[in-house]
Amino acid sequence: MPPIPSSSAVAMKAFLAGATCALFTRWILNSLKKNKNPDCSSTTTPSKAVPKALRKEQLSRHELYFGGNGMDSIQGARVCVVGLGGVGSHCAVMLARGGVGFLRLIDFDQVTLSSLNRHACATLKDVGISKVASVKATCLELGLEDSQVEALSVMYTAESGPDLLKLPNDHKWDIIIDCIDDVPTKAALLARCLATRTRVFSCMGAGGKSDMTRLHISDLRTASRDPLASKLRQTIKKTMKQQNLLEDNVKTTEGNDSYLDDMEKLTIIYSSEKTVAKLADFTDEQKQEADKSQFGAVDGMRIRVLPVLGPMPAIMGQSLAAMALCELGGKSIQNPLAGERVGRNVRHKLFQQFGTREQRLASGKLSIHGGASYTGPIAIDGDDIEYLYGIWRNRCAITGAKIGAVLGLARWDTSKPATPYNVVLVSRPAMKKLDEEGKEWIDRSVRDTIEQRLAACKDISCNW
Repeated sequence: MPPIPSSSAVAMKAFLAGATCALFTRWILNSLKKNKNPDCSSTTTPSKAVPKALRKEQLSRHELYFGGNGMDSIQGARVCVVGLGGVGSHCAVMLARGGVGFLRLIDFDQVTLSSLNRHACATLKDVGISKVASVKATCLELGLEDSQVEALSVMYTAESGPDLLKLPNDHKWDIIIDCIDDVPTKAALLARCLATRTRVFSCMGAGGKSDMTRLHISDLRTASRDPLASKLRQTIKKTMKQQNLLEDNVKTTEGNDSYLDDMEKLTIIYSSEKTVAKLADFTDEQKQEADKSQFGAVDGMRIRVLPVLGPMPAIMGQSLAAMALCELGGKSIQNPLAGERVGRNVRHKLFQQFGTREQRLASGKLSIHGGASYTGPIAIDGDDIEYLYGIWRNRCAITGAKIGAVLGLARWDTSKPATPYNVVLVSRPAMKKLDEEGKEWIDRSVRDTIEQRLAACKDISCNW
């Protein structure tokens, strides 16, 4: 037999090493399957621990992305996912794949046949078991130990919430992820998180929509064309007052509900697409019955079926997991596109108006409080306008006036050039007052927020 060329020998060694690793991995997975208990109860047999070297290889791509310290942070994190349907199941499984050290899963519901068009891991054999049991079983098959995944098949309510979210030794959650689709229950969870200063991500409506290009990460106030978000904004205020959850850091008085704008406290994912499919009509039996509430499986839940395109909740759940992993790993998503894209004509008009303003400042035809020095040509172009709209979430940086108001661009520090990290989007009245009185009239917390956002913009604007 002729000698194997050196390149072929290397390839053969690589093949044998890969085959050995594959066999070893299969042995581990078979061991996990033997220990799987669909009930996920306290009597669940602990899963066989995955050797550290194998687990490290399993998470190696994430470690390349986040670095060693970032990966350590993810593996040491505690994350709770409430609601394990189409959104929550995909979110939880990706958190498990991503290396999160401890997961608590909360959902009272069982897998049904209609769940199978969107659930992350449930199959026909899972119909009838709890959704948390199905997700936990998959997490164990991915290599997590039984002690790393806690499955609570119970309904979250305002009354049960404090106990369900409690951790031993007064530990705090790194992130709680809300995947509930019922407004009162959703409001109860978010109110609790805001009152206890717990970081929370929340998903708005995925039903009746199909355009994944219209998904946005934003604060709760920005969400548009989302019926769930609209109802939630009002319900959450009432909930916090009714449950006496108000604290100095959470204001709900008229005009001072700042938590709706604060993405550091509450970040949501929503779709700005107009709903393209309506709720299913009442059945003949429901139409004949005056009291339709008796048809609900649970008090307070909707009784009409919501149409859902399976991939949409999956995409939103995966997005929530990405947001959580990036924040835990020290690479938070910077300046996401929080609202609908503005048209080319709007962007062009805004850019032209900004150029005219700068020319008037340079020629002395426009004078502003404290004066403004000429710092050279504008260091942005028309393509940057959409980026700036994203930074300021399509509304006035100072007053919060939305895109319906007449908005314009102005330099924040008039002694520095007009770069993307020194330009704010402001309404015309706010710009006029800014020119006449400077920044002293702006609330200190608003100024701090603006400057923090500009600083974050500068950190990622390496090419400007």
